[in-house]
Amino acid sequence: EWPLRPGVVAAIIGIINHSAGNNMLVLCATAVISASLVSVLLDPVAQKTLCIVILVFFVCLIPPLLTYAWHNPHARPAVLQGWAPILTAMVISSAVGFIMSKVSEQFSEILGFLPIINGVGGNLVSIQASRLSTHYNIYGVVNFKELAMTIFLWGLVIPGEGFILAVKELLEPQHLTIIFYTVYFLSALLQVGILLSICYFMIMASPLVRGLDPDLYAIPLLTAMGDFFGTGLLTAMVFLVHRMGLY
Repeated sequence: EWPLRPGVVAAIIGIINHSAGNNMLVLCATAVISASLVSVLLDPVAQKTLCIVILVFFVCLIPPLLTYAWHNPHARPAVLQGWAPILTAMVISSAVGFIMSKVSEQFSEILGFLPIINGVGGNLVSIQASRLSTHYNIYGVVNFKELAMTIFLWGLVIPGEGFILAVKELLEPQHLTIIFYTVYFLSALLQVGILLSICYFMIMASPLVRGLDPDLYAIPLLTAMGDFFGTGLLTAMVFLVHRMGLY
């Protein structure tokens, strides 16, 4: 009844489901399983043995799953093209982990804000990447008429981040200064602005790499870059205002 594009609605629902539903289920399941294992397997040798068994189990699952995906014509492109973006995203995530380890030494109070800024930024750019890559796959060109949607997504940074921060402050009060929150919102705006710009260039580069589907590499790389820019920008700005004596 309303003039809504099904692809946009599906992308938003999928991202909300992934962020709110799947992440909560994974966290809850991980917490329950970890608590159970720690309470049962107090012996360090038994814990190490269990870890090895779990790793071997998942490694053994790779050949049959890879074979099944290879014989599926819809999944075969992901098998051929999906390795490079995933491995690159893993490298970027490793760099993010290195930054977070350094942050925890000096600014441990901002660690709880990193998942928020990274999650919101990654989800917003994923919506735009899904729209642009779908348009490219259908029409073979990049849709440059998406500027209004880009500005709209960029404008969602302040209310989206503000709502989550308000909930976080109610559940876990930290009473940080206005300087920190100003730096936080500036970092979030810069992060999402950079990601939305990179998104356009990434989809535009698809014709330069023959046969490369932007659906397979855009979102993994952009979400990893979102973690990198969010963590890096917030850390850099907090360090800067700390050196200036404002924080």
